[in-house]
Amino acid sequence: MNRVLILAEGKEAKKFIKSISENYLNAAEFDVIYQNETDIDKTVTKEINFYKIQFTSISNLSFFRNREYSKIIIVIKNRLFALNAIKSLDFFIEKNVYIEFVDFWDIELENENINVVKLPDIINSTLIDLLPDVPVFARTIGLGKEEIMQIQVPASSAFIYRNVELLNKENSTKWRIVAIYRNEKLILPNKMTTIHPYDKLLIVGQAQILKDVFKSIKKDVGLFPEPYGNHIYLLIDKKTMTKEEVSKLLKSAIYLQRKLKSKKLIIRIVNPDLNIYRKLEKFNEIEIFVDYRRDNIEEIMFDDFLQFRIGMFVIDNKFYYKNIDFLLKIKKPFLKIGNDSLKLCKETGVILRDDEVLTEISPVVFDISSQLEYPIKFFEMDPDNVKKEKKEIVKYYENLAKMYYYKNVEFIINDKNPYFEIKKMKNICFFIPFNNKIPRNKLVSILFPNVNRIQVLMDKFNQFMIPTKG
Repeated sequence: MNRVLILAEGKEAKKFIKSISENYLNAAEFDVIYQNETDIDKTVTKEINFYKIQFTSISNLSFFRNREYSKIIIVIKNRLFALNAIKSLDFFIEKNVYIEFVDFWDIELENENINVVKLPDIINSTLIDLLPDVPVFARTIGLGKEEIMQIQVPASSAFIYRNVELLNKENSTKWRIVAIYRNEKLILPNKMTTIHPYDKLLIVGQAQILKDVFKSIKKDVGLFPEPYGNHIYLLIDKKTMTKEEVSKLLKSAIYLQRKLKSKKLIIRIVNPDLNIYRKLEKFNEIEIFVDYRRDNIEEIMFDDFLQFRIGMFVIDNKFYYKNIDFLLKIKKPFLKIGNDSLKLCKETGVILRDDEVLTEISPVVFDISSQLEYPIKFFEMDPDNVKKEKKEIVKYYENLAKMYYYKNVEFIINDKNPYFEIKKMKNICFFIPFNNKIPRNKLVSILFPNVNRIQVLMDKFNQFMIPTKG
């Protein structure tokens, strides 16, 4: 069993010894050195060895040199006694025994075997944890350097209904959610786990990044493209794209970058034309990367997504239908541009359906619509299954709109053919859940109209495609 030597003096040390006796006796065998009877309470246990020795005498600790200690802890309130105790332990320091030194006076000790625990820091961190809306960091497990954080998710967070597995994959090198506390129960996330309002997330990762994650989780709608990333991305292939196609993509990407909370528009130019390169150099918010050698689009995009924190990218219908399987692998939101300019959109639309994927995209729907300052229309159009009373999905979105304080919301409920109804619409861009169930056959969708197949018939519209677990 491990053996621990404790040098104790003061009421703090007395409480520490009592806590050990009540909770941690099985952790090790303890030798406690004290010099005043008031510093300890021997009645708490008979399983701790107590030794009354004066700290002012260095030689008095020689008795303990033949014992093998895994750790030494110094909790001494008197500054002179504490410094003398440190000198007494030179023998153990030379043997590389690790020492925990509780510092009441802001002393600087430069020795890699001595960990100085600042008392003001302990008090401050404990009091900070009591404040509302602050992250709670684990300070007694792991490294104790704020690499483990617990945070409660507010109801209006952009993280609500996000899939945990997708979040972890997107941020695996920097942070990840390892557990969720919901309704006083522990949940270990699996492929189907999503984040609910008021969940407490246990997150591990790099300390500075966790502070940014905390800000992202606590911030209300209006943060997109976070938490997917912080840049908009556009790939231009001058070999396969016409001038008109490039122009439409560029205008949409630049418009998005200016309207959304993205830091930069990252443009990758393949088979470049120097003229377009020079025109774009004047924009400070645009970064351009030119590729003269490679022409494998999938490889280039994968590399860029690893290098940059891309939160959304922009493509057209031609790229979409050619690369659906590739897009499914990326698991990032993208804008698929339609026939009309994105600037002509006056509202956003969501086609309601009875499955869980809509709950996953709902934070993005409200977030993007809020930043673009567009009203939202929710369409309940299922000729096979429309009831007179409001469906649960409609009630759900009505409540969600209230939760996000989004007033410019309209619900359109009818049993008309969704294909013909949507075909008549103008100046609207849609939100579409994107997963491996996405329809690909236009003929089947026309012959058998259904809200789950309608997306493939909507190419004329700008569409925000949001990945879901599906």
